[in-house]
Amino acid sequence: MKKLIPLSILLTLFFLSCEKDDGPDVITQGDYPVKEYFLERDPSVNVWGAGMDFIHAECIQETTSLDYEYLTSDSGFPFDIKFYIVKAYYTDNVGDTQVEGCPALLLGSGITACKIGEGVSYFDSLAIVTREMTGLLKPDPAIDYEACKNEDDNYDRALLFEAFSQCVIGNSFRSNVLTIPDGMTEQEVQPVYLVKTCEEGYVKFMVKQFKGDPPNQKQTLVRWQVISE
Repeated sequence: MKKLIPLSILLTLFFLSCEKDDGPDVITQGDYPVKEYFLERDPSVNVWGAGMDFIHAECIQETTSLDYEYLTSDSGFPFDIKFYIVKAYYTDNVGDTQVEGCPALLLGSGITACKIGEGVSYFDSLAIVTREMTGLLKPDPAIDYEACKNEDDNYDRALLFEAFSQCVIGNSFRSNVLTIPDGMTEQEVQPVYLVKTCEEGYVKFMVKQFKGDPPNQKQTLVRWQVISE
């Protein structure tokens, strides 16, 4: 004889299932400013990376010193994304060893993100976040930096590129990685990302320009806007 499940247990299971789907289907853009900052790409200047903190007590302001910070070896800055850059080595076509800065955008601990579109126009037009978008969010994988070094204990460019390609953003914004079709501009094809912060707020984020115009050609222009806290 089959045992009947008590009504109280059935009701409990029903309410628990409802709670799982209790989040909104659509999150609407709040009244937050668009923010843009140039971040240094020279690894001799930007030694430990630049951390960006999207949501904080003053995020409603146009600009604030709490938005980003150049990190140190013992910095406690609570970043959502880090603009990280190291010197990477490679062999050119004639067999000579060359070195270049190898930048990447890396998610902080507990941060998730996903690509949701492309271009500044898409960024500006995005006013809602759907459940389908949030379902794509994921963290960055752990990077074994020691495994990205060559026999001389220097970072190997090809190994770094491979590691960063596994990340949500990684180095996808670089001019020698990003594909720009004929007749289009960088600003039309740079990826736009949805980021879920440690506060469980939502932010749209993109690189607007990998190499800034003079005098900022050695800096990368990033752009973000808080959607909801």
